[in-house]
Amino acid sequence: MVMIQVPDDAIPLQATETKEVIAVDSDRVDRDRLERDQDKRLFESLVFLTDTLVSGFDVIDLADRLVHASVDLLDMKSAGILLGNQQNALRVIAASSEETRTLELLELLTKQGPCLEAFATGREVSVPDLANERPEWKEFVELATSQGIVAAHSFPMRLRDHVIGALNLFSAASEPLTVNELQLGRVLTDMATIGILSHRAMREQEILAEQLQHALSSRVIIEQAKGMIAERGNVDMRAAFSILRESARTSRRSLTDVASDIAGSATPSLPLR
Repeated sequence: MVMIQVPDDAIPLQATETKEVIAVDSDRVDRDRLERDQDKRLFESLVFLTDTLVSGFDVIDLADRLVHASVDLLDMKSAGILLGNQQNALRVIAASSEETRTLELLELLTKQGPCLEAFATGREVSVPDLANERPEWKEFVELATSQGIVAAHSFPMRLRDHVIGALNLFSAASEPLTVNELQLGRVLTDMATIGILSHRAMREQEILAEQLQHALSSRVIIEQAKGMIAERGNVDMRAAFSILRESARTSRRSLTDVASDIAGSATPSLPLR
């Protein structure tokens, strides 16, 4: 038989102390589980948003996913996005709820609120206590408070000096964002900004290419019409073009339309003179 000698100074744990140790370990396990869950949600949301950017990109779809991801990941009550058009006028393009959409529309109507300030200045706007910190936003604060919102945080959607809109986060907790929350808000906003600007650039290139193709096609049609006028009227190409241009002016139609009628008809009525 093995004998174990217990030191005289060894003090056995009391029952209360044992419970405290178990409670501490349980709290640590719960925190670890919560952190893993948050990391998983963050990863899934980023993958979701990235997928939107590369497969069948749609600005409205991206904005909608962004506001809901912001509410989920940053523990917000609601969120919304205002986006500027080509005239730099802001419009509501996404909101996590109809109440939030109404709040954003009021912001535009009264020209007061965090999103307008972030858009105008290009800087982040954080107001942990709306009622006491921004009395000049009276109507906005009243409606926000009625929706259970006590704090607002706005991130400008900006690429260098170009601001295209802003992401609004509305909270039921009167406290500032943590450093990690600020960084995550910036990441989500930057993803949307890059996606929208890339989409605009691609669309502009497509429009330019369409315009160029239209111009080239029009030029071919005009040359065909000139050739037909020159042949039928026994004139040179310069004179044929003058006849074609004069016909367009007289009929108040575009040069391309008149040329299309001539080139596309088997027996065209040529504007000879």
